[in-house]
Amino acid sequence: MAHLALDPFTPEQPLKVAQQYVALIHSVLERRDNLDLEHARACRNVVELAANHTIADVRYDAERLMYLAERANADGFAVHEQLIEVAAEHEAEIKRLGNDVIREYKALARKLNMPQRVSSLLREVFEAAEQFQDEWLTIVRQMRHRALAIGRRRTPELNLVTAGELYTAALAEVIGTPEFIELKPRIAGDMIVYEMVIPVPRDLLVETDRLADLADSLHGWVERVAPRLSGGLALRFAADAHAA
Repeated sequence: MAHLALDPFTPEQPLKVAQQYVALIHSVLERRDNLDLEHARACRNVVELAANHTIADVRYDAERLMYLAERANADGFAVHEQLIEVAAEHEAEIKRLGNDVIREYKALARKLNMPQRVSSLLREVFEAAEQFQDEWLTIVRQMRHRALAIGRRRTPELNLVTAGELYTAALAEVIGTPEFIELKPRIAGDMIVYEMVIPVPRDLLVETDRLADLADSLHGWVERVAPRLSGGLALRFAADAHAA
């Protein structure tokens, strides 16, 4: 069966923001006795701006992948497990950030003596970092829940996988069954493009009129059998390496 791979969605971008929060916390603790508060507050504002933009980007990317997974499932391609794997990767990084890094710095801060103004700033940075973590985690959990719901959903009997089988049957009736035919789905922005690669003799590739007639014949054959599936696949003719 043809495989559809979702676009990569790694934790790299939000991790960079998390690392900026950790670096800021470390810097405040290290310079607590002679901290330039104005500079530290300016750094906090810069990191919070980056965090807000990043959360928006993460939410957009997650929503896009969830939409594509919904659409792929309706078309007969189960990709929900890919979503679950993506969510698990993100969640592991979020838990490491909260349970290991932030918790350790908070424990360290409680043991250190520092001016009240520095302590107040540090508390604000901790709260901002934890809010960023919570918002990121909410998005990731939504992705995992949606993936599980998609996995429980019944796939329609008429789908693009069925269309591929019908076009193969049509090709067998029109010109005979080729040795190799491939359904190649791919992500293109916010769309899924389904392309069926059909091998034909090399001399036929230059005869555009005959290829157009062949494509019309295939679409017409499928339309008679299952009208809703006709035209659902993009046909691409390629040279048959085994043809004379």
